[in-house]
Amino acid sequence: MPGAYYYFIVAQDIHGNYSPVAVTQRPVVTLNLTMLIQGFYNSTTNLMIQDTARVYLRNSTAPYAIVDSAIAQLSNAGAGVFSFGNAVNGVNYYIQLKHRNSIETWSKTVQTFTGSSLTYNFTTAKTQAYGDNLKQVDTSPVRFAAFSGDVNQDGTIDATDLSRVDNDAFNSLSGYVPADVTGDNFVDAQDVSIVDNNAFSSVSVVSP
Repeated sequence: MPGAYYYFIVAQDIHGNYSPVAVTQRPVVTLNLTMLIQGFYNSTTNLMIQDTARVYLRNSTAPYAIVDSAIAQLSNAGAGVFSFGNAVNGVNYYIQLKHRNSIETWSKTVQTFTGSSLTYNFTTAKTQAYGDNLKQVDTSPVRFAAFSGDVNQDGTIDATDLSRVDNDAFNSLSGYVPADVTGDNFVDAQDVSIVDNNAFSSVSVVSP
């Protein structure tokens, strides 16, 4: 059945053979998310290089435990569809974004699935993120994005990230690598510039 996960409960007999005795069904809830990645976004074309991102759903109260996670590819408009088998309707969750070389970003407030669906857009205003922790990447249309440059994913863009990107640029590294913060499959001066600027601004994770 579409929109559901099936779980098979099995029993083992005295000979060690397994057989199904019950099937349980768990509905899937869907998050229609829009987010942009600073270095991947082109303000001239208003498009973003496509890449994958992961979303964690977290409890609304400390210690904000992870309830579920899903991964999806973002379109060149930053749109992705994330499906969850453990989340349910009517419960408050924080949305936590993770991308391979961007700063972890949380939703401003808790969100709730209704009718097994939720739509959330991080790009329309910096206030869509917890602590207003977004970078404006366009003025027409106004668009905001997750900060690029947390290459080692330690929650802070700093000299450690800059050193890694600088070294990889010096060595002309290419391919799908963390130091490529522009998503063009080359590590060069443009990547260094983005990380340098965000390190100078002491960009780091802001979370509940």
